[in-house]
Amino acid sequence: MPRLTDAQRRDRSSYLGATDVAALAGVDPYRTPFDVYLEKIGELDPEERQSQGDRDRRERGHRLEDVCLDWYAENEGVKLERVRRDVQHPALPFVVVHPDARVRPWRSTRRLVEAKTAARRWDELPRRVEAQVTVQMAAAGAESATVAVLGFDGPPVPWEVERNPELVEALEGIAAASWDRIQRRDPPPFGGSPAESRWLDKLFQEGPEFRADAAQADAIARLLAIREQMKALEDEDGRIVSALKWSMAGASRMFAPGVGRIVWTAPFQARSTSWKQVASSIRGVLEAVRAIYPDTLAGILAQNLGTTDLDEIESLYTSVEERRQFRVYPPKEKPE
Repeated sequence: MPRLTDAQRRDRSSYLGATDVAALAGVDPYRTPFDVYLEKIGELDPEERQSQGDRDRRERGHRLEDVCLDWYAENEGVKLERVRRDVQHPALPFVVVHPDARVRPWRSTRRLVEAKTAARRWDELPRRVEAQVTVQMAAAGAESATVAVLGFDGPPVPWEVERNPELVEALEGIAAASWDRIQRRDPPPFGGSPAESRWLDKLFQEGPEFRADAAQADAIARLLAIREQMKALEDEDGRIVSALKWSMAGASRMFAPGVGRIVWTAPFQARSTSWKQVASSIRGVLEAVRAIYPDTLAGILAQNLGTTDLDEIESLYTSVEERRQFRVYPPKEKPE
């Protein structure tokens, strides 16, 4: 399947895609409505926030998309037509979707097919995927959609999604209201994501202490109460875990129907390397070698690293990340 060009990725800030609407509806565990807002106003690059693991999973999904669709079509005995163009919503021009394929003949089937890859078998269709294909159906005029999920073993597993007029109306309303806010630069309610926090840090300015108004005072009180509750819950968590371990002695797994499951693993070794100490040790060795063979070490360093200065070499592998602390303190106790 053709990849999006850099220009197409940049153009995504000029419209809402199906996954954007799912996030705006609050059903995407990986993106908040505020994240989408920041992306659309150009304050957040979705590519920069992705880890290498995220990029690898996206690449895997891209490479296996045709495999998934072809395998699904063969198993179901249907013919698919790849959708290789933008599909604009007929009533909401700022909503543009990119379905993977549709079942032929389109005029009679009105059915889309979306390919997904997954590391584990789905127990149910994720709400974010349901919202994504619902937006695609609304834009493309489809009456149903199949989500074909390719796992690590076996053929794609199909999940059928019928057009739900009430859900379509709700998602269209969310898209319209959100796009209006984006155009007015009116941010949605905060979601607490890392990207949101980094953006807010840009607003920081050094200034004098000031007196909180009533709303700010209420927020501080609520934050302090939440953090106290979190500490109490962490303590309770530890006590419950200890009690469950005691009750499970001699077993590694336990389940309560309709409640949950416990998996208690065997001991394993977790190895970690303190690269800061390694670098410090190597620097000590280099300084010792320099004292004995200064010319030889200088030649090796210059040839391989382009400099003989150890501080400069250290700077080549040092990155500086700006961080800000946000602390909240309870009121000081009055002296008796």
